[in-house]
Amino acid sequence: MTTKSYVLIVDDDPAIIQTTFKHFSEAQSPYHLWSALNGKEACQIAVEQSLDLIIMDWDMPVMNGLQAIQWLQNNEATRAIPIIVTTGVNVDDKHLEKALQVGAVDYLRKPFSRIELLARAKTALRLAKLHQQEKQLMELSIAHKNRELSMITVQVIQKNQLFNDIQKQLKEGLHDHQALQKAIKTIQENMRLDNSWEKFKLHFEQVHPNFFALLKARCTKLSSYELRLCAYLKMNLSGKDIVQILNISNRGVETACYRIKKKLGLSAREKLTEFVQQF
Repeated sequence: MTTKSYVLIVDDDPAIIQTTFKHFSEAQSPYHLWSALNGKEACQIAVEQSLDLIIMDWDMPVMNGLQAIQWLQNNEATRAIPIIVTTGVNVDDKHLEKALQVGAVDYLRKPFSRIELLARAKTALRLAKLHQQEKQLMELSIAHKNRELSMITVQVIQKNQLFNDIQKQLKEGLHDHQALQKAIKTIQENMRLDNSWEKFKLHFEQVHPNFFALLKARCTKLSSYELRLCAYLKMNLSGKDIVQILNISNRGVETACYRIKKKLGLSAREKLTEFVQQF
């Protein structure tokens, strides 16, 4: 079963709307059509309905085509709708270029034939569908990488918790034994190794590609340790989790965050966790 495409025709000339409706009604593919007499009406319909395509006249009263395209592009709910601009034969190419720059995907010069209209509409709909599929695949990929990132983080937390428990048991069991002290030292050194960090960093940069580069561009004085802490804040990890991962005290985390804020030039009121979300 062929899926119906929802198309809005926008023109201040009712005769052109009628002709355009006729062309679409003669197409093999099914279309559900709306109409509007100016850009303002078009924007309202676009917000209220789930549209697949808008065919927009350039020159209209109240709100012209260019103004409507700009409004639709600035609205999160409508910016993904492909728009084909229709123009009279006397419209300058510079104006058409402007329409394409602000968001139109194609244009038609009036009078246009049924074959040309349907071909352009079909192409615009196909490209929009491909773009949506690519976006969905990208979102699935990012979600998968986020899950992997979370798993690595949990593994690091569990490993460090295990080492802490072992240290505690050893300290409670054999206070003066030389082998005990050596074992504790080995565990502590192991916890400070960055074996898991490189794996974490690899996955983190796949999800947030420019995070470290942008932070370092903001402040070149940030150390690797501080960048690492910022990455954990970017993931919205709790203070408890960060303490476990870095094997430091709550006070240690607070001190490190204070130093980072100072290097970044943040005020006392600004929260570091909120700041790193923009990168």
